[in-house]
Amino acid sequence: MSVVVVRCLEDGNIDMDDMRAKANEHSRNLAALMFTYPSTHGVYEEGARHLCALIHEHGGQVYFDGANLNALVGLARPGDIGADVCHMNLHKTFCIP
Repeated sequence: MSVVVVRCLEDGNIDMDDMRAKANEHSRNLAALMFTYPSTHGVYEEGARHLCALIHEHGGQVYFDGANLNALVGLARPGDIGADVCHMNLHKTFCIP
């Protein structure tokens, strides 16, 4: 397996056309998609549900890097968006040392 980088649009969202093309190209070996939500750039990925569905169609799993998840605590659940796994950095989200 290898890491495949997907392009981003100028607004910071993942380029869905590039993601779709790479998912098709690597479908036999697609294991997972990992993305930070919301992103390090402060972007709430508009196509998050579509990204998750696309990866699931190709047999992969979706991993949310919840490093910035404090912006969504109490408002959204990663599983409802389609994430299979999500981690949170408690020291960032809940100010735990």
